[in-house]
Amino acid sequence: MKFGKFLQASRVKGWEECYLDYKRLVKAIKAECGSLEDVSQPLSYEGFNEEFNKQIESVNEHFASRMQDVEERAESLLTDAFRMHESRSMVSLDPESIVKLRKYHGETLQVALREVYQDCLTMKQVCSINFTGFVKALKKFHKRCGDASSGSVFQNSTSLRQQHFYKGMAHLDTVADRIEQCYATHFKNGDVDAAQRSLRHIRRLGLESHLTLGIFLGACLCLLAVILWLSAYSPAKDICPFCTKAITANLPVYRILFIPLLWLWCWSGLCFIWKEISLNYPYILSINPYTELGYERGSKLAAYASLILLADFALFLASVRTGYEPFGIPVSYYPLAFLIFLVLAMFAPRGVFYYKSRTYFYISLSRIVVAPFGPEVRFVDNYIADVLTSMAIFLRDVDYTTRFYGTGAFRHIGKHKKQKGLELSAPIITALPYWFRLQQCVRRFYDSGPGNPDRKVHLLNACKYLASLSATCLAAVGNYTSVDFEHLETWTLGRSIWFSVLCISTLYAYLWDVLMDWGLFETKMNGGRCFRWQLRSKRLYHHTAFYYWALLSNFFGRVAWALTITPRGVLNGIPPPVSTTLLAVVELLRRAQWSLLRLENEYLSNSAHYRSVKDVPMLLDVATYGEEASTNKEGQLVWGIGGSLKLGNYMHRSLCDLPVPQQSLDGRIADGWMRVMMLGWYLVLLGPAIEFRSWKCLYGRSEQGIYLQQLLRELQ
Repeated sequence: MKFGKFLQASRVKGWEECYLDYKRLVKAIKAECGSLEDVSQPLSYEGFNEEFNKQIESVNEHFASRMQDVEERAESLLTDAFRMHESRSMVSLDPESIVKLRKYHGETLQVALREVYQDCLTMKQVCSINFTGFVKALKKFHKRCGDASSGSVFQNSTSLRQQHFYKGMAHLDTVADRIEQCYATHFKNGDVDAAQRSLRHIRRLGLESHLTLGIFLGACLCLLAVILWLSAYSPAKDICPFCTKAITANLPVYRILFIPLLWLWCWSGLCFIWKEISLNYPYILSINPYTELGYERGSKLAAYASLILLADFALFLASVRTGYEPFGIPVSYYPLAFLIFLVLAMFAPRGVFYYKSRTYFYISLSRIVVAPFGPEVRFVDNYIADVLTSMAIFLRDVDYTTRFYGTGAFRHIGKHKKQKGLELSAPIITALPYWFRLQQCVRRFYDSGPGNPDRKVHLLNACKYLASLSATCLAAVGNYTSVDFEHLETWTLGRSIWFSVLCISTLYAYLWDVLMDWGLFETKMNGGRCFRWQLRSKRLYHHTAFYYWALLSNFFGRVAWALTITPRGVLNGIPPPVSTTLLAVVELLRRAQWSLLRLENEYLSNSAHYRSVKDVPMLLDVATYGEEASTNKEGQLVWGIGGSLKLGNYMHRSLCDLPVPQQSLDGRIADGWMRVMMLGWYLVLLGPAIEFRSWKCLYGRSEQGIYLQQLLRELQ
């Protein structure tokens, strides 16, 4: 998202006059540099410097008036808080009246302190955004007008930090600290951290959201118990497709459904943690704060999808174990049904399944693919490409699934031979994300220009991905899938070279994570003679042990990652389907932990220099859009005979972006699309479940089932 759009999206209602007019500054730059197309309508000012100074005067004026109001209100409230706890002003009252009066004044004072504290945070965010806008305008002016403007740009940028609105941010911190101390003393027993949480009033999941997540997660736990029980259930038939080979053949299909779902849970957790520490991730990742998925909507979507996936897998496993196909549905059709549902959701029309979030993701993917020749690389493109490198197993499973259903192999499970095309496509698919990331490094190396010290960093980063690509190519050529230390004497020269390159690549990636991506250590002079390495002093996460845990766990995670970049890489002693799934899970969890420290480093130091300004605006609590269930009568959870239909309607309303009343054409299309998809899932999931309701159908084909039926008759 460009800064102009971000500024428009970040405006706080009631504070519009306090922001700079970034569009007028851009127009002034175009007019002065001779690139304005329509010169028939001259602007009302002579040049960029005049408009720049006019904007600064306006910002300073509004800041001074707001600052005076906040100071007066804060002083008045702090005085009231001191007087409230003095007994001398209430001598004439009885003790019970004093307690009631203090309670009433305390509740009123808490609300007033929150309002003043929120105004302090809002003013600080406005000042930070204005400073960022002014610096970006100066750099844009210098870039458009060339060296002739360097003198005025340097003069303006030097005086910018001397302006009243910029210096006032330090005074705002002082006022906020006094409010925190007062609130902690009178209402939180001296706990400043608790006072900060209460004053910031961070928006959390409401009762309705907690109830919804609890219902779906509870249902997921029940389905997990059913799946575990079915896994231990003895197969009723020994012939395919009711055999273990059917589970092995369909497991990669379920993996391409499970891996994105796991990352959605991880992303929801990341958003929650970043909001807890007030890390402005929408600004860093160029996300519109009003349309982002966030932790609330992301967790809801993940809960819905988890319930559907587990129900689908439970029906698939029950069909395989019992040897019964309800309605004659083949076992391989269960994962195919969810796959079709996922494809429909990915390409749903406007208004369904967070259309703006999906569009934003697709645009970022297109920028990653055309990185060498497209627009300049942004941090969000870098981040998504890094996440894609952790999904090599997912991409290989997509290729397998396409061949599995495209060639009709799902109809002949246990009879078809291993697909030979996978031996060629697996290395290429594994290498693609690293190739895209390498191209981004090359593009940033080119954009840096001669003489820029960042060029060496981009070159070293490109070498890291070259090492990963080399390990993948060597594994593909030698058909190496695992490391067998028990038979070292049988290792060939090729296997030894591959293992050496793999170790170098793993160690290279680990050190780059710790030193460059996380910036976890800093050097300090020890007695003026030598450097001493220590954990960096600027940290957002409160527990120091987390950073040391990240150092240790990331090393073992990188060791597991080394097998993910190896086509068909598996762990010795573990069945290949299980080991592949385990490696995919470990790598995604490692990437989620990496994201916590990567964005923290980018937020604190602008380490990769993606931002032209180091300062990041504060993260304010943005209320999510869309109707809540508490105000949505059609989406209430109604139990009874029609409870499931009401719950499905709630899912339908929650997954649609558009409000239902007075829908436009897009809204009616989205509504119809969603109803068709929900109806299809009722038929796919509820129909076979009804067929499995009979004990005879589920148990009558095995000795355990006969014994259980006899036991039930005796109990009756």
